[in-house]
Amino acid sequence: MVTPSQFRPLALLIISMSLAVIFITQKADAQLIVEMKLPKTHYLSYEPMVANVTVYNRAGNDLILGGPKGKGWMTFDVYRDGQLLSPRNIGGKFETMLLKSGRSITKKIDINKLYPVSDYGSYTINASVYFPPQRTYFSSKKIRVNVADARAFWKQSFGVSQGRNKLASFRQFSLHEHRGNSSNSALYVRLRETKGTKVYCTFSLGRFINVRKPQATIDSQSRLHVMHMISPRIYSHARVSSEGTFLGNDYYRETADTRPSLVIDSAGIVKVVGGIAYDPNKPPAPKEKPRSASELPPGLISN
Repeated sequence: MVTPSQFRPLALLIISMSLAVIFITQKADAQLIVEMKLPKTHYLSYEPMVANVTVYNRAGNDLILGGPKGKGWMTFDVYRDGQLLSPRNIGGKFETMLLKSGRSITKKIDINKLYPVSDYGSYTINASVYFPPQRTYFSSKKIRVNVADARAFWKQSFGVSQGRNKLASFRQFSLHEHRGNSSNSALYVRLRETKGTKVYCTFSLGRFINVRKPQATIDSQSRLHVMHMISPRIYSHARVSSEGTFLGNDYYRETADTRPSLVIDSAGIVKVVGGIAYDPNKPPAPKEKPRSASELPPGLISN
């Protein structure tokens, strides 16, 4: 039987041992810290899903990051409606590298290129990094995202030359409005095969105010031109190549008499008429200060 005088040292010993176990466990858990961030949680189908994955080395010594049996050292667990998805490419392209003690490294990964996450549904995703000394993985917290689609309100097909003695292939640009979990709508462009299932790209052209219907046309070089309102009286003229590359945009502002619009001439060249050029980064002109009586022209000084 343990007496009260013997119980206190025994209790202290148990507490000390428990704290030691907790400390060791925390130290082991902190050998690698993996954090994954996504810019949003609602995506349009086929839109890039670019994750920022940061790995912190807390092992107390330099590490060689490398996967088991020649595989990549980073992987993902991707579930669609509770079902684990297989990757398009096993292991990805995460080559062996050195991560110094106390340092971190951040990788940008388009999960849409590694896993089939373009179908509609709810997805749960987390990143895992292999820790060679213990032959185990350290994982990030899970992130839930939703993928939906929006019906095209404009579409147009065009031919793409395949060279001499080859039939031209046909592609299609389309425009979609998508709100996601934001109060603001965004205008999306998609490029795909006219006949077939291949989608070349889907991406946002930015904020969209559905007060006026966007204008869209394709020029003689098979480039898409889109004019749409992004804020009251302000418009964006965006261009996209036939390969789906964003070529930039210019901004225009309505005037009292005209608003900007697209016109295409007989040579297939697209021009902007109406409105005036607008620079969103230019600070507004300072308001003119009222003149004092001494600065007024002669004859305008009140008696």
